[in-house]
Amino acid sequence: MNIPREFIELLLAKVDIVDLINTQVPLRKKSGSNYFARCPFHNEKSASFSVSQPKQFYYCFGCGAHGNAIDFIIQHERLSFPEAIETLARQVGMEVPHTSGSVKKDDSLPALYEIMTNVTHYYYEQMRKSQRAIGYLKNRGISGKIAKQFSLGYAPTGWSHVLDQFGKTEADKKKLLDTGLIIKKDDGGYYDRFRDRIMFPIHDYRGRIIGFGGRILDQGEPKYLNSPETPLFQKGHELYGLYQAIQINRKLDRVLVVEGYMDVVALFQHEITYAVATLGTATTSHHLQRLMRYTSEIVFCFDGDEAGRTAAWRALQVIFPLMQDNLQIRFLFLPDGEDPDSLIRKEGKPAFEKRLSSALSLSAFFFQILSRQSDLATIEGRARFAASALNYIKQVPAGILPEILVEELAKRARIDASELKNQVKKPEAATTDSFSLPASPQDSARPKLKAPMHMALGLLVQNPSLANLITEPLPRSTLPGHAFLGQLLEIIRQNPAISTASLVEQWKGQKEERFIASLVCWEHLIPETGIQKEFLGAVQQLTLLSMDEEINRLLAKAAQDPLTEEEKQELSQWIAKKKMLSV
Repeated sequence: MNIPREFIELLLAKVDIVDLINTQVPLRKKSGSNYFARCPFHNEKSASFSVSQPKQFYYCFGCGAHGNAIDFIIQHERLSFPEAIETLARQVGMEVPHTSGSVKKDDSLPALYEIMTNVTHYYYEQMRKSQRAIGYLKNRGISGKIAKQFSLGYAPTGWSHVLDQFGKTEADKKKLLDTGLIIKKDDGGYYDRFRDRIMFPIHDYRGRIIGFGGRILDQGEPKYLNSPETPLFQKGHELYGLYQAIQINRKLDRVLVVEGYMDVVALFQHEITYAVATLGTATTSHHLQRLMRYTSEIVFCFDGDEAGRTAAWRALQVIFPLMQDNLQIRFLFLPDGEDPDSLIRKEGKPAFEKRLSSALSLSAFFFQILSRQSDLATIEGRARFAASALNYIKQVPAGILPEILVEELAKRARIDASELKNQVKKPEAATTDSFSLPASPQDSARPKLKAPMHMALGLLVQNPSLANLITEPLPRSTLPGHAFLGQLLEIIRQNPAISTASLVEQWKGQKEERFIASLVCWEHLIPETGIQKEFLGAVQQLTLLSMDEEINRLLAKAAQDPLTEEEKQELSQWIAKKKMLSV
């Protein structure tokens, strides 16, 4: 992301998470320093969403959602990490710096967004004046309300309407050229890109107009004409209708991915307000990553012919490396000659949604396609089928899904499942401090750490200033969590004013992230006045355990071979230190 960590820590120090969340979710102070509300991330009747001002951290006891101010913006506004940083920085009047090699913010972009908005209004007004355009939309079953919701418009016949209206100066012409609204002639002049077309403004997820799709009214080619790639618009990243879907639906339980602008608009017209369209491109990883921020169920809708199935197979190949256990992917294939626009108008919402419910699951479609490519009646065919399937299953991130896919593959190929699982297994990276992470913050009461280690880590994460009490280096140890404790102490010593929220941010995207979040949420029930004493007591117990390790190491060696004089002296010193500390 190329944003300095020091800036992120300063940003978190300037943002008060209580003020931030209270603007979106009304908070009530209930106990101590914690505020409570009904969780914005799941439906509930009681207030289980807790916000701690001292920790600058939120946690839901119902669904487990948790994090700092940056995490809240990411989850609530469905932004990426850099976008959340930009949003918070604007709120507190800070400018986001970037390390060398990063792309600097383009100051011309606001002017380009403005010109796109103005042209959208122009096209909309032209549509209202054109009986031909209005008649076309009416014939397609599109109401005035939906046309306004999607800001549909009309680019009139002629070569220079937009150019004459918005390109009065050379600077204005450059803006129109940069946004793809006009095209430069070989002789140096310009002309409008869109002429005599119904215009579909393309919004980004924040509602800004970034491009257009134009549909010709009569016969002609191309039927649809899209904006070119511009500083605002990369069609492999954007989804038509997503902005409208997230505006209407507080939570998107399902997203339907279709192919055309008119398909989305027609589905919305019939109250299927969770449809989006790729913009003339195949499904990309960017599309999927964007959708996965909003929903856990994605249904891809394709024509039922061979071309539709080929497009679905290409989408599936993009999906596999991004799959998650909580993500449900399905494929709907329409009857010959039908598209979502025609089918929804013909059979209505109930029948169309019934089709969605019976769509093929990812696994069913996956095995269906591969089984067609091999003769499963022969040993050779089953071997080919299994080898081909394994190549794809190996791409699925570790979790429950690859295990289930392998078991299903074993049944179909009549091969021992354990043998296939051995081929799919991903080697785990070795770590110097391999302690067990709880599966979720709710499991934090059962981590596989010794009690004093859990106590020391939990109290230190929640009260970073406790690091000032540790004046001597920790003795070496192989105890689970020991290296992690040392890392925490070092980070806090380098930044004595660091907050719990900033401390959590240090492990963003790393294996320890979930574990440290569970420590923040841990309810230790220790009175404020007793925290220092409990922390020092836990550290003392850890020191004694470390001494025991050293003593036992030397005693074990003595049972095999005589100790050297130096080792005898070391053993005596450890025994004396332990005795002194235990008094």
